[in-house]
Amino acid sequence: MQITAEQYWQFSERVWQQHGARQTALELQDQHGLEPNLLLLALLLEQHGQFLEEGQFRLLRDAQAQWCEKMLAPYRQLRRLARNNLPTESYQQMLEVELVMEKRSQQLMLKALNHLRVQSSGDNLTACLLAQDIDPLVLPGPMLEQLTHLFRSSEPDLPDTLAG
Repeated sequence: MQITAEQYWQFSERVWQQHGARQTALELQDQHGLEPNLLLLALLLEQHGQFLEEGQFRLLRDAQAQWCEKMLAPYRQLRRLARNNLPTESYQQMLEVELVMEKRSQQLMLKALNHLRVQSSGDNLTACLLAQDIDPLVLPGPMLEQLTHLFRSSEPDLPDTLAG
């Protein structure tokens, strides 16, 4: 099954609302440089019973790395700096622009994904983390528990658990 940009975005929004998901993804981003969109794609693939190897996740990471490095990360930093120095409405506009940039990042990864061969079994969480040179065994217990929970709750036989 080919994943569309809209499916990826809607899935991401649902996961982002799940308890603890946002905090865990942002901690991984800030402490280990793991882009949340890569983690979200790993989750989405898991939900569809599609798996990638570590090297394939590296390719997906690299597909959006230049965009993130030159555009998204600097803008994200600027938005964070502006948080307490702008009126709420202006800050909200910055968030909206950042979301457009996040969508672009997702589109770049999907384009790369379309050239990869997915497997019918595997471990997307471990492969995704290792692609970012993160050893799952050295992550703090609560973070690893939250990640494990997210991946377990994305199993296809659990209907709509991420919409929660």
